[in-house]
Amino acid sequence: MSGGEGLNSAGGGAEAPAPLRLDIPLLRKDRRLWVWWHRGQSRRLVVVFSSVGHGPKTPPVLEFAQSATAGGRDSAVFIADPQRSWLNAPELIEEIVEVIEAARDEIGADETVTLGYSMGGFAALVIGGFVPVHAALAFSPQMSIDPELVPDEGRWMRYRSRIGAIRIRSAADHMAAGTVHHIIMGSSRLEKPQRRLLPQAANANLYFLPKTQHDTAPRIKQAGLLPAVLDHAFSRRSDALAALLLQTLNARSQGLAA
Repeated sequence: MSGGEGLNSAGGGAEAPAPLRLDIPLLRKDRRLWVWWHRGQSRRLVVVFSSVGHGPKTPPVLEFAQSATAGGRDSAVFIADPQRSWLNAPELIEEIVEVIEAARDEIGADETVTLGYSMGGFAALVIGGFVPVHAALAFSPQMSIDPELVPDEGRWMRYRSRIGAIRIRSAADHMAAGTVHHIIMGSSRLEKPQRRLLPQAANANLYFLPKTQHDTAPRIKQAGLLPAVLDHAFSRRSDALAALLLQTLNARSQGLAA
């Protein structure tokens, strides 16, 4: 598959010049897991988790291809959960860890970073509890899909109702101490059930976009900020990321651990 920048669930916006198309082959495609792989030149591995997408019959889409790889420079493994289980499918986390570790070994990675939007943002925060992660960037993540923790969360019910045992009750429970986390959320009432569960931790940097609902990633992309946001987050430049979002989108921030 050739990789552009397309975001699953992204809205419209002004068209930028077409980026270089990247060759990102699909290595695995089955009911449990879809995996794409891009081999870059650096020793940074970027792990990108897909969002829920547009519907249960729509196949997973490769997201953030251009920005995640820095235009092809960095290696990246793109992971999609076609069951939309929020990592709760039996043994799914263990299989994902094997994929990440194999990719790390192949390039001799000296740092691993994670990225995701919505359900993918949830996974980007959680996986650091199971494999070493240098920095994680989550756009509009669900902090929980457990009805006991978010009884007022009415979204994604078609998928949540199919999950058997909930293994990962809250993303915050698995946000590793050695990882610097960047969480970008909308400030709308729609996101209140998830914002309520955001951790107040030394390694959790929170950024809130005004007049934004669940569309933080598309909004940042449309503003032309996606490459800079990823660069600051992956390099753990929290102050620079906060300043960029404040100046361009009037975002407020909280935490700011380096």
